Amino acid sequence: MKILLLEYVTGGGMRQEAMPHALANEGDTMLRALVGDLLAQEHGLELIILRDDRLPLPFHADGVQAVMVTASNSFQTAWKYWISHCDAIWPIAPETGGILEQLCLDVEAAGKTLLTCPASAVRLAASKLNTARRLAEFGLPVVCTGTLDNDKRPAWEAFVIKPDDGVGCEGALIIRDAGQLQAWTGTDAWIAQPLLTGESVSLSVLFANGRARLLSCNRQWIDRVGAGFVLRGVTVNAIADADGSLQALAEGIARAVPELWGYAGIDLILTDDGPVILEINPRLTTSYAGLRSALGENPAASVLRLLTTGQLHFLPARTGKPVHIDLRVSCGD
Repeated sequence: MKILLLEYVTGGGMRQEAMPHALANEGDTMLRALVGDLLAQEHGLELIILRDDRLPLPFHADGVQAVMVTASNSFQTAWKYWISHCDAIWPIAPETGGILEQLCLDVEAAGKTLLTCPASAVRLAASKLNTARRLAEFGLPVVCTGTLDNDKRPAWEAFVIKPDDGVGCEGALIIRDAGQLQAWTGTDAWIAQPLLTGESVSLSVLFANGRARLLSCNRQWIDRVGAGFVLRGVTVNAIADADGSLQALAEGIARAVPELWGYAGIDLILTDDGPVILEINPRLTTSYAGLRSALGENPAASVLRLLTTGQLHFLPARTGKPVHIDLRVSCGD
């Protein structure tokens, strides 16, 4: 099988813009892990990656062909060409501005196999507001989310405003008084959520159109910098699901959003009253990079097995080990 891998930031998607090096380093963390997992398969896979020519290759391995995207050639041309010349495509990209959704639509329009969530799932998950509404309809514990009105301050004592389609900590601001809100200059495509007290975690989950298998619960290390947030790192498989409640939560999300397929991440706050869902990330997340070491199993193999068998394989319970990914180092902080 010939598989096209696209990590959007490092793969030429931003070739005509200034390179965001922190995001590029985070992207390479995921790309290296995915390539390593796929090459570890017993059966031979041929991998094609697109690569921004301003960046060095993050690895040198047999079975990987790098296609350089330069200032003089078109990312879209290379992307469409290699979609047509590969059997399956695995994009990693931000949901912001419809980027990931459009990449998925391109693959679907070409009639090729998409190894991630389909465009319909990305479209829903890209909107924090629509995601919260869908999850609330199914009675799931989701953070209260509303549109932001410059003329009407939310009733919460402290709250967070963020772009509706933002990724991670991108653009999020803590608002504690009316003056901060008046000084805000965002658009109506922003949402407000209460500032919750608790531990920031994420779930790494395999989804299969209404079914789910929890892979790990990961501790996120988030600092407050000024009025915003910065993700400094993540400890994969840091929290055990001793009572099965997180697996049950993943299953509830799968029923609420049956469009989800393959790997996705779920951001939560563990409050004193239990977990509260913040958002769904319908793509590889940074935590993916630690899964094989943490669990002793290959998550990419699980995705390919899901593709061929339609089954989620639940392996015998084992605790594994925590694996830390330090973004302060990889992002050059």
